[in-house]
Amino acid sequence: MTLPKRCTTPIRLTPLLLALTCMLALTGCGGGNGSGGGSDCDCEKEPVIEENGLVFTFEGQQVRRPANVSVFFKLDTVDGRPITGLRTGDVLVYEDGDLISQYESRQTVLPMPGQFRSHTLLLLDLSGSILESNNLGALKGAAREFVFAIMDGPEGADGGSGMDMSIWWFDGARSPHPLVENFITDTSVLLDRIDAITPEISEDASTNLYGAVVDGIDMIQRKVAAFEDRISVGSVVIFTDGADQAGWRTREEALTAVETAGDEVSIYTIGLRGEIDETVLTAIGKDGSPFADDVEQLVDPFEEIARRIREDANSHYKLEYCSPKRAGDHDLMMTASMDGLRGAIVTCFCAEDFEGGCVVP
Repeated sequence: MTLPKRCTTPIRLTPLLLALTCMLALTGCGGGNGSGGGSDCDCEKEPVIEENGLVFTFEGQQVRRPANVSVFFKLDTVDGRPITGLRTGDVLVYEDGDLISQYESRQTVLPMPGQFRSHTLLLLDLSGSILESNNLGALKGAAREFVFAIMDGPEGADGGSGMDMSIWWFDGARSPHPLVENFITDTSVLLDRIDAITPEISEDASTNLYGAVVDGIDMIQRKVAAFEDRISVGSVVIFTDGADQAGWRTREEALTAVETAGDEVSIYTIGLRGEIDETVLTAIGKDGSPFADDVEQLVDPFEEIARRIREDANSHYKLEYCSPKRAGDHDLMMTASMDGLRGAIVTCFCAEDFEGGCVVP
């Protein structure tokens, strides 16, 4: 079943209004009485979000026989910190206002489910100030650590973690150049291509930073959009040690590309102080823009961004359980509680032709 796109404009309610909404929904959405099956089953309403320290982002839903219900979601704090380490016991599920037993329903919460994919595009500034100095070796070392941190995290590599990566570089040319053109999961290939960078890779000493921003965001948006049957997010990570000199694109064009990037796209910048415009890089790196004072200090900001990307990826979950309903449409409320924070989401599902024999893998 195709997953719906992430809901970016959920209805947000206070706890009191949420309770009233649930009561109203029970009246108009099946009411838990098993009636209304078949063609009368209708669950097209927008999900309702309650924020009380934690915020759900609804990313999709699947219902399949014999009685499996799955909800895909992201969980953050109200200030945008990704919630990792969510366990099955941290989530309660209610159907039509009644708590569903975690054990009888075989309820399971899985991080980074198989339907999830996180794409990372690394853009490296290989203009003259890097290639004609002694900085290239340190940059390659930092880029290697970045690849390790993204691809060989706790969930493992070779695609099992839901992560893939592409690496491009830019100089003064109109468009960036591919180092690893496709988004791949093979860590060894990514590292080999980084190791193969030499000072002779470029013949253009200028810097097309703004063009790299515009083209990089376009590439990641197209990659994310290509995964229509999965939850797909993307990150653009741009390293530079200077300001735009080429003039192929304007600062306004770059900032517009950042502002219009979808919620599913994160944008980071890493700057080596000296000739960079920190104000511009901070505006471009809307999700993070660490700086290094010296080339030997580049590993830390690269690893910081890698940690943020992995934490964001690990805040995507699938909840799956076996519903006791056998017909009709029903309200489904999930609540999550961690470290004294709480959040809730209300959606609904159709139990058309549900029957016994449900198993959650």
